[in-house]
Amino acid sequence: MFPSDAPPLPSAAPLTVAAAYRWRTARTAWRLDGRWLALLPVAFAVLATAVEPSAARCNAQGVCRDTWGSALAGWSVLAEVVLLAARVRIRALVAPVVLVLLWYLPEGLVTPLARWSAVLVHVLLAAVLLGAEAGRRRARQQLDELMAPPVPFPWTAAGAPSPVLRDGPPVLRRALGALLLLVAAAFPLYGLWAQARADAADERAARVTGTAGTTDRDGVLTVRFQPPGGGPERTAALDVWWQRRPQPGEPVPLLVDGGSVHALGDDYDLSGQLSAGGLIALPGLVLLGSAAVATARRERPAFEGSAPALAVRVRADARGDLLVQPLDGPPDGPGLWRLVERDRYRWARYGAPDGEGPAWVPEHLETDGDDADYPDPPVHLDPDDLDEEDEDDEELLDRATPDEAVAWLAHAGRSVPAVLYRGPDGADHQVLVRPGLLDCDPLWVAAVVAPAARAPRLSRRTEHYRERELAVAVLTAETLAAAPEAGPGTEPVAARRWEMPTPLRAAAGPLAALVVAAAVVLLDDDGWWENLLRPLWIGSMAIIACAQTLSWQVVADRDGLRVATALRTRSFRWAEINAAAVHRNLLTIRLRGGGEFSFASRPAVWLAGHFGDRYDPVALARTVATAAHRPDLRPDRALPDRLGGPQHLVNRLALAGYAVFTVAHYAL
Repeated sequence: MFPSDAPPLPSAAPLTVAAAYRWRTARTAWRLDGRWLALLPVAFAVLATAVEPSAARCNAQGVCRDTWGSALAGWSVLAEVVLLAARVRIRALVAPVVLVLLWYLPEGLVTPLARWSAVLVHVLLAAVLLGAEAGRRRARQQLDELMAPPVPFPWTAAGAPSPVLRDGPPVLRRALGALLLLVAAAFPLYGLWAQARADAADERAARVTGTAGTTDRDGVLTVRFQPPGGGPERTAALDVWWQRRPQPGEPVPLLVDGGSVHALGDDYDLSGQLSAGGLIALPGLVLLGSAAVATARRERPAFEGSAPALAVRVRADARGDLLVQPLDGPPDGPGLWRLVERDRYRWARYGAPDGEGPAWVPEHLETDGDDADYPDPPVHLDPDDLDEEDEDDEELLDRATPDEAVAWLAHAGRSVPAVLYRGPDGADHQVLVRPGLLDCDPLWVAAVVAPAARAPRLSRRTEHYRERELAVAVLTAETLAAAPEAGPGTEPVAARRWEMPTPLRAAAGPLAALVVAAAVVLLDDDGWWENLLRPLWIGSMAIIACAQTLSWQVVADRDGLRVATALRTRSFRWAEINAAAVHRNLLTIRLRGGGEFSFASRPAVWLAGHFGDRYDPVALARTVATAAHRPDLRPDRALPDRLGGPQHLVNRLALAGYAVFTVAHYAL
């Protein structure tokens, strides 16, 4: 596989299955430690806004302002959201500090519901964050014990300097952070200046008594008054938070300074400028902290000499990230953590400065004999059939033929041994040295990886999805291999129509809507969430899911494939379809553009057998796969029948009627 002069993989302490189990056991709650935690204080803020009364301090004139305790409580929750979303290193301490502020600030939280909700949310946050941090430290200590003694870097072992380039200074982060702090400081300075001007204007102003008029829907009070120097009566609009709103005809003391009119006691409030300055300063401090960490990391020794290392096995997932596995574990086992390669370097046979010997060089640096540094690709695609923008592996996979897809997926599923220097969750970047694994990889790769251990992605492209993806490609290839050879006597596949029975398609949505509406009435509750939003959300999903399962139609004819679901109809030309097969009772039709749609076969087989014609999902998949890849076997006639009736109209009416019923039930 590799040339005889290729460098050997460095020898390091292996990450065994037992060590991997201890590491996984130590890393408690680390999957929960993500940016989504910022949604918890957001949800708490929404709850507190709904249940907390307006905390105010009112002066002798009856003009009110927010208390400093309630304002600080609100901004502490906002700062918590920003810090959790930014994933700062001290985030484990944020939740306890905010909880102490919310509990002890005077008039910070008043109602028992808000106070105990704050305790519940922040205790949960603290438990997750502190548990994840403690687990990270325990796991790192285990790896430190396992990785001793240090292992030379491959270029050091070859007597060459490190090819890894140092990161540049974080100039942009520093500049942007300093700029944000300057802007943040300008807000309170402007507020102090505006407050001094307002105080001077109040000293010059004349005091008059006006008469209260009407109040509009926004709470703005209209006041009539006589100017201090005489003249016609004037009116002023006062947007003031009153302890008791003046009623029409009641006297209202005013301060009049030329064209400026405001209520007596409505002094200039500096809290708005302070809040804006704090809001802008917070991301500035986060940026400056990130720049300080990057600067400290940059001043440490580069990737030279030796460093602690682990011998691991890596496997690529569907998105091109690398999953770390124990060296002695199964090649298709679950990944422990995920690596995202950043700066990549390759072993070049003629990469030395004089061009006469091997060396490690940046991946995109051109050297003599580059072709010898790259393995042959597992699948050869015709460049004339590919667009310039088709650089993503998933796009190429979707455009490959079933045979090519089988070979490609088999190649992508393999794993290779590798050496990971410095390990995860340390203070410095890691370096991964491995053989070529991904498509277009060179023979040997050394990549810089971020320090943190990232959890493997939770998405539909899991091992189960990959198994189905491979099975659909294999079954499609078998269908094409069993298709008759082209010839004058070859009959095309017949134009067919598959569908659920018409009464079932017409009744699925309305019956589901009636059942869910009855549940709304029987489970009646108080509150806008329990009695409005939750029934709308869950009920709509239930109606759509039932209609999707029982209201589909498929037509395969000369013009292509038409698919009608609960609410819409989609049409595809035969050239747009790449594969079709039934795997684990799921009919999957995959498009060349990367999309796919699936139908659960078991309910359709059972229901069609009891209420209508027999339905064979395997025959449908074979018809679609054959017509997609064999133009000579495509149906020779078109079916004029229109799809979507009556289920589209009926299901839309059922959804709209259920929504109207739920809103009316809540309002009445």
